[in-house]
Amino acid sequence: MSIHNPLRRRSLLAGATAAAALGATAACGDDAPAGTAEDPVEIGFEWWGDDARAEVTRQAVELFMQKNEGIKVRTNFADYPAYWESLTGRMASRDLPDVFQMDYPRLRQFGATGMLLPLDGVVATDDFRDGVLDTAKLDGKLVAVPVGSNMFGVIYRPDWFAEHGIAVPEAGYSWEDYGRLIAQATTALGEDKWGGSDWAGSYLLMELWLRQQGAAFYADDAASLAFTQEQLVTWWSSTTELVASGAMPPPDVVAEATAPGVAGGVMATELRWDTAMSGYWAAVSDGGGTLALAPPPSADPDNLALHLRPSVQFVIAANSEFPEQSAKLIEFLLSDPEAAAILGTNRGIPSTKTGLDSVEIDEASQIVLDYEASVEQYLIEAPVVPPAAAGAIEAKFTEIYGQVQYAQMTPAEAADLFFTEAETLFQSEQ
Repeated sequence: MSIHNPLRRRSLLAGATAAAALGATAACGDDAPAGTAEDPVEIGFEWWGDDARAEVTRQAVELFMQKNEGIKVRTNFADYPAYWESLTGRMASRDLPDVFQMDYPRLRQFGATGMLLPLDGVVATDDFRDGVLDTAKLDGKLVAVPVGSNMFGVIYRPDWFAEHGIAVPEAGYSWEDYGRLIAQATTALGEDKWGGSDWAGSYLLMELWLRQQGAAFYADDAASLAFTQEQLVTWWSSTTELVASGAMPPPDVVAEATAPGVAGGVMATELRWDTAMSGYWAAVSDGGGTLALAPPPSADPDNLALHLRPSVQFVIAANSEFPEQSAKLIEFLLSDPEAAAILGTNRGIPSTKTGLDSVEIDEASQIVLDYEASVEQYLIEAPVVPPAAAGAIEAKFTEIYGQVQYAQMTPAEAADLFFTEAETLFQSEQ
């Protein structure tokens, strides 16, 4: 199968935006050596992930080098914590790889500090699926390209639902309805199984809930919170009765579980990114179970507040000496049919048309695609790119809610503390 529209090589210096981003950096764009088989240019490419991701990525990179003999790619990967510890430590000296894998919540941390090359006119975007580039822009500039995409959904066990006569929720059901479904499933399933888990500790789910009401988690400039303490108290109180009644597992049970959630065979439902389905599939199907996806609950039946979110993104360092070659690697990995087939759905549902057409869609991925098609009418604009302090704010959100779970604080006391801590974190960015 051929690419629908051949990707064009563009000079880095073809556009004023890219030129401004590089300033006086030498050996870039048209002046950069093209590289030959005898004397190739060398670029660095780094990502986080497991050995399975490393294996398919290296195969795709090897194919790239076979087809582009003037470019040598030096690869490196690590697990998530070690990867980000390394990159953030290298920011000050701008010792970043030419191409590296980006996590969406960290995009502003790197992009707003001039670490990323603007990609308009550098990486071709005509092959991307509709809507997937919406979360790749920062202050109007394209600074990343998504490798795969996902959206929120409820992963559930349809075999358990059928066995116990539990109705599958349809789009537009409320959070209260979801709570009742969880309680019904917990009662039906018996000891050491639950209908679902405590959702109130997730700031991403709170963001979904806020957006369903026309509100937001972060202000438009990503410089402050956009909700009230009263809204946070409401959210952190939303599961109190479900946990107290035993419909949801207590926090100590969740903390001690070695294989929690739907994948561990102890939950009937789980609110997650839909592509988690692929990671759960083997564990559930090997045990004779089945999986399916349903829309998330909503505070407004006409607004599920869903959007396509990048599973991971690729970026180019602003100080790369070989931006054209770096762009060529990214385009190849995402839009070469052979490379896309090798990478498969390891990083989510492919973000390009060619990638989606080229991968072998397994049963789990097909369920994800069918689900996303079924809720397409509910897609809305993506939220603002999170602030640089998003990681610390998320950690603080989880930490403080833990004190609510263990009755060390009331929701009101915890909300007051969170707002104080969040303000400190925002100020640290100034």
